[in-house]
Amino acid sequence: MREKGSPGRPSFGIPGSSLLQRAASLLGRHLIFVGLAIFLAVFPIWAKPLSRPLGINLIMVMRMVGIYTVAAVGLNILMGYAGQISLGHGAFLGIGAYTSALLALKAHLPVWLSIPVAVVVTALVGLLVAPVLRLKGHYLAMATLGLGIIFYVFMREMTWLTGGNNGLREIPALSFPGVKIGQARDYLRAEYYFIWTLALIVLLLCSNLVRSRVGRAMRALHESEVAANVMGVDVSWEKIKAFVLSTGLAGLAGAVFAHIQGYIDPNLFTITLSIQLVTMVVVGGMESIWGAVAGAGVITFIPKIVEALPKWLGEVPRWVEKYSNYEGMVFGLILVLTMIFLPSGITKGLADLVRYRRNPFVNPFRKKAMEE
Repeated sequence: MREKGSPGRPSFGIPGSSLLQRAASLLGRHLIFVGLAIFLAVFPIWAKPLSRPLGINLIMVMRMVGIYTVAAVGLNILMGYAGQISLGHGAFLGIGAYTSALLALKAHLPVWLSIPVAVVVTALVGLLVAPVLRLKGHYLAMATLGLGIIFYVFMREMTWLTGGNNGLREIPALSFPGVKIGQARDYLRAEYYFIWTLALIVLLLCSNLVRSRVGRAMRALHESEVAANVMGVDVSWEKIKAFVLSTGLAGLAGAVFAHIQGYIDPNLFTITLSIQLVTMVVVGGMESIWGAVAGAGVITFIPKIVEALPKWLGEVPRWVEKYSNYEGMVFGLILVLTMIFLPSGITKGLADLVRYRRNPFVNPFRKKAMEE
C-alpha cells in the first residue's frame, strides 16, 4: 500500500497544489498576453519623456496601433486561419465609424451605446455580403476590392447623410456613464488605456477561439476545403462565421476611431487602408494572433518615423517630405518583400531564427560549443 504522499496517487495532502498547477498552466499558455499587458501598462511612464526628443507623440501613435490591432486580428482570423482573402476590409472600418458617428450625432445615442450598435450593424452588413465567399482565389479578392470601392463611392456621394467629402465633424468623444474618457485632463493617456484594454480583451478571446473546435475547423478549411468537408466541417458556415467575426471587429475598430478622432470623411477609408490592413496581417504573420500586434505596430510607426526624419537629419530628399503621396506604394512593396523573404511574418520568422541558432544540427557554432 502506498503512503498518502506517494507518487502513485494525487497529492491531496498538499492544500492548493492543484490550484497552483492550474494557475501555472494558465500562465504558461498566456505568457505572451501577460508580458504584453505589463509592457502596455508601464508604456506611458517612459513614453511621454521620449516623445519630445523623438518628435513622435508615442502615446498618440500607440492609440492607433491598438485600433489597428483590433481590425488586424479580425482580418488575420479570416485570412490566416480561414484562408479567405479580403482586399476591401477598410470599408468595414468605415461602416463602423459612420454608423457610430451618425447614431451619436443625429440619433443622440450615448457613445457607450452607439459603439456596440455599430459593431452589430457592421457584422450584419458582413453577413449580407457573405455570399461573395462562394468565390475563390483572385475572384474573391476582386469581389472584396469591389465592395470597398462601392462603399467609398456611397459615402462620398450620399452627402445628405455622410456630408460627402466634408465628412462628419464634432463627433462626441469617448465616454461611459460617469467616465468621460475623451474629455479627461490627460485624455490621450485615458484613451490609450481604454483602447488597449479593449484590444487585449479581443486578443485574448481570439487566442482562445483559435484553440477551440471552431479554430480547428478554420484551420482545416484553410488547408483544404475538400478535406474539411469530408471530415464533417460545414465549409460554407465556417467561412461565414469567420467573415462576420472579422467584419464585426473591423466595425469595432472603426467606431472607436471615429470617437477619438472627432472627424471622419470617406478619404480615410479608401483602398489604401485595406492594403494597409492586409500588410499588417502579412508582416505580423498569418495564423498568428499576436502577430497582429507586431504588424500593426510596424506599419503604423513607419509614416511617423518618416515624418520625424527632417527633425533627426535636418535635411531630407524632397520625396521623403512627400511620403504621403507614395504611402500606398510603400505598403505594397513591404507586402511583396515580406511574402518573398519572410513568408511566415515577423513573429514566426524571428522565432524560427532563434530556433535555428539554438539547434546544434544546423548551427555549427552551437554544435562546437556543445562538443566542448
